[in-house]
Amino acid sequence: MKFLNLILIFASVICFAQKIEWNSERKLTANDFKGEIPLIKSQEAAGSMITLEYKIISTSIWNGKIKINIFPTFDTSMSWIEPISINESLINHEQKHFDIGKIYSEKLQKIVDRKIKTTKDFNENFKIYYDEIYDEFYKFQSDYDLATEHGRNIEVQKNMIF
Repeated sequence: MKFLNLILIFASVICFAQKIEWNSERKLTANDFKGEIPLIKSQEAAGSMITLEYKIISTSIWNGKIKINIFPTFDTSMSWIEPISINESLINHEQKHFDIGKIYSEKLQKIVDRKIKTTKDFNENFKIYYDEIYDEFYKFQSDYDLATEHGRNIEVQKNMIF
């Protein structure tokens, strides 16, 4: 019975997982876009909810040292795609948004590794560093959409290398 309960819990976690952590081996597919399409029409054929998340890996009550892991996630329940627009180019465009998240998570990780050594550092400075990098991340995402015309300019899209 305990084994069956364990299997049911594991299955429910897998079935209801709404976030995908970036992984070089796992690319986005059309099935990952499970959010509702906005009622107000725009130029966009898809929308990806990508965030920079963090986990506190370890802390020490003795010396206050802290270890933090930064990583991007793709929220399937908030990301959407118009079924009529699904094609390889559009999925590739959205994947590149996710890849940009990886670049900025690594940038924040380097700052955190260099400047956040203790829980005191974390409490006093983490939000400042996070907000600074998140603002850069958001601007880069917007610039990417403008340059590629939200993925419609195939030539520019092909030449975008990160």
